Amino acid sequence: MLENTYIKEYLQKTHCYKCGASLQGAKLETIMEAPIAFVAHAVCSKCKAESMVTITTTGGGAAPLISDLNVTEFKKFIGAKSVSYDELLDLHKMLSK
Repeated sequence: MLENTYIKEYLQKTHCYKCGASLQGAKLETIMEAPIAFVAHAVCSKCKAESMVTITTTGGGAAPLISDLNVTEFKKFIGAKSVSYDELLDLHKMLSK
C-alpha cells in the first residue's frame, strides 16, 4: 500500500483538468489500492471538478482521468468483465430484428 505522504506529494504535483489548481487539497475516495498503485476519485477543492487519479510507485506519478462516472459507478464497474466483440455483435443483431 502506498503511504499517505507519498500520495499527497504526487497530488501536489497534479493539476485539475478544469481550473489548473493543484489537487493537493482534493477530496479523495479510494476506489482501489494495491502494493504498487492507488486509484481514487478526486474532487478539486477549488472548482469541484471530478476526476479519477491513479498514483503508482514506478514513478509514473498521478494521472487524472476525466469521466462522467461518479465514485459509486466506478466502484461498481472497476472489476466488471469486459464485453467481447462477439457479444457486442450478437446484441447488435438482436436489436436490429
